[in-house]
Amino acid sequence: MKRYSIGLITRILLTASTLALIAQGDASGLTLEKDGEQVLIPLDEWVVVSSAYGPSNTVRGLYMGMTVDALRIQEKGESFEREIPMDEINSIFTGKTKSTKEYVWGGIKLGALVSVGIGGFFTVMLSNDSRSEGTIYPLSGGPFYWGGLFGLWSGFFTVPAGALIGYMRGQAAQGNKVGYVMGDGEWVIVK
Repeated sequence: MKRYSIGLITRILLTASTLALIAQGDASGLTLEKDGEQVLIPLDEWVVVSSAYGPSNTVRGLYMGMTVDALRIQEKGESFEREIPMDEINSIFTGKTKSTKEYVWGGIKLGALVSVGIGGFFTVMLSNDSRSEGTIYPLSGGPFYWGGLFGLWSGFFTVPAGALIGYMRGQAAQGNKVGYVMGDGEWVIVK
């Protein structure tokens, strides 16, 4: 019993000491201020933080909070959080999470899926029609041949249309991206 209580007390003290550092920041998110205007970046928001030493050095991930002098970012696919010192931050971007290329590929996949659905629809419709007796226009080649042909033919229209829709989604998402440049006379981290 004594052994368990010592371990429990140690665990509570260690947790309390780390929570005090994390609790220094606002529990609702990161607050930035410029010329009296304040912006709140909520916790678990996707952010891109660029370094003051090299704008190409960026960290992308979920904003998890802040310690006394650093932001905590959890990168995609990683289980640990990375701390970025506040004096090394050049800018913070929020909003867009994917590149335009990923939106276009998503549209192409959607267009291909629609064309497969059209081909499947025609295959089912023609196979039901070919079973009935007395069809006026008998089809040579069977329902799978014609369903595949209709699916392929429709793909010439649905795949480029899907790519175009994906491109438009990517451009709209890029317009929703917001950047905050840190520094004197610019945005400042309040809490």
